[in-house]
Amino acid sequence: MKKLVAIASLALFSTVASADWTLSQKDSDFSFSSIKKAKVLENHSFKQISGGIDAAGEATLTLDLASVTTGIEIRDERMQNMLFETGKFAQANFTTQVDVKQIEKQAVGSIQPQTLTGTLNLHGVEKEITAQVNVIKLAENKVLVSTTQPITINAADFALDSGVTALKEIAKLPSISFAVPVSFNLAFTK
Repeated sequence: MKKLVAIASLALFSTVASADWTLSQKDSDFSFSSIKKAKVLENHSFKQISGGIDAAGEATLTLDLASVTTGIEIRDERMQNMLFETGKFAQANFTTQVDVKQIEKQAVGSIQPQTLTGTLNLHGVEKEITAQVNVIKLAENKVLVSTTQPITINAADFALDSGVTALKEIAKLPSISFAVPVSFNLAFTK
């Protein structure tokens, strides 16, 4: 009897686990831009991102803020220490709810525009944000979620404005924008 219960438990666990979607880091990217001197746009990204969608439709995305990459090592270090304060706030997290059944029913090759509203936890502050995305069904077991337009994150909303000011002062810049456009392409496999 114990063996039968154990087999039934494993079968149930396998079914639940197979319903989850996992972020493929190698097939995904998450980037943001900064504007300095009122007209110089620079693109940055995070090398370490993770996430998934569980069987109940809870979707999560986690950014390792220490993995920020700007193309300039000293700027990476300054962003880690002065802006994100990664010693205190190592990650940024976004959670939202999605309709897993709709994703699974979606035809391979089709694109479904969606509005995602969820909670962003960044620098110790939680705030609701909305993203316009396309959900692209690449295969029965793979979807790509891409922003259709950048999401604007305001530094002051997440207590990052003093960090932006510190970066501006140390780099001796006349300005750095407090509004930051964010874009992503997130590939999930099942």
